[in-house]
Amino acid sequence: MEFRISRENFLTGVQKVQGIVETKGAMPILSHLLVSTDNEGIYIQATDLEIGIKGFYPANVITQGALALNARKLFDIVRELPEQEIHVSGEENNWITLRCGNSKFRLPGLPAEDFPALPEYSEEGIMEFRAPLLREMIRKTIFAISPDESRPALNGLLLEREENQATLVGTDGHRLALIQRPLPASGAPGAEKLSLILPKKALAELLKMMENDEAVFSFSVKNNHLAFIQGKQVIVSRKIEGKFPNYRQVVPKDHDLKIQLAKDDFSHALKRVSLLADEKSKMVRFEARQGALTLIADNSDYGAAREEIPVSFKGDEMFIGLNAKYLLDVLAAVDQEKITLNLKDQNHPCLITVDDDKDYLSIVMPMRL
Repeated sequence: MEFRISRENFLTGVQKVQGIVETKGAMPILSHLLVSTDNEGIYIQATDLEIGIKGFYPANVITQGALALNARKLFDIVRELPEQEIHVSGEENNWITLRCGNSKFRLPGLPAEDFPALPEYSEEGIMEFRAPLLREMIRKTIFAISPDESRPALNGLLLEREENQATLVGTDGHRLALIQRPLPASGAPGAEKLSLILPKKALAELLKMMENDEAVFSFSVKNNHLAFIQGKQVIVSRKIEGKFPNYRQVVPKDHDLKIQLAKDDFSHALKRVSLLADEKSKMVRFEARQGALTLIADNSDYGAAREEIPVSFKGDEMFIGLNAKYLLDVLAAVDQEKITLNLKDQNHPCLITVDDDKDYLSIVMPMRL
């Protein structure tokens, strides 16, 4: 195997698989990436047996071949090289020599045939998204995914398609984020309903592929695997099996109190007050009275904080306890300048909406005062 490649292309390819590589797994080869060649460039591939990624990068291929190389060590080397062409040549016993400028490295590898193959996947897409749309949908919901591995159905985002509409939902049982967007007109009209749970790790890797706003991403399903395809880049992941909660039942339908706030001002105030919230619960008490929304945190170990935000609303006064971190996660995802807290009483969820996006909402469950 021998090829020449720009440092930029090689670094991009090696960097994109770092999140997949198993650095301390039981199988040493999973800490490696697979470099293989074709006539127009190289493929870089990695897997942790649950998720695999494969990308193509243009290169001048002199001799065909394939070899597994330590992913972290290769990344550390290429990252420090100057912006010059990199020359990689294979040697006997699975070693390579890497040259760039005045630098030269010799690295050991493992046989390509020992590297686990990607699961079979279908190249026939069942849904397509342009990169900006898919990026927005993931970014505005991924924070609500549950880290609790005892409830696997909550360890990803629910993707639903109905007619020309796509819905993405995340929840951990204490909060929920939901976004709906129309699919491109090029999508199959009258396509059958679809419901899949997309794993968080695959979604995080997918976000790394969205560098080009003109790129189109295709989803496909084969057996128990999902594939996310963009050109010659592919991520293959196991589907999450299980039943996602009926999120439609959770969305509150009526609210006696609607408080509109400037997102940035509210976010800064909440960050300040939450500095003295209980370390575990992160609870901040919200007191809504005519003319003001008061945020209160009281911690026996560190002290108390209180801040008033002038507001105008219709309805009776109300008190509710909410997790400040959950609210701040929503505020970080929202692009609009104004948000609305939709409240009923201290026993009902807080619904966060934005006026100029009726198809995005988030819910935070109340805490005992």
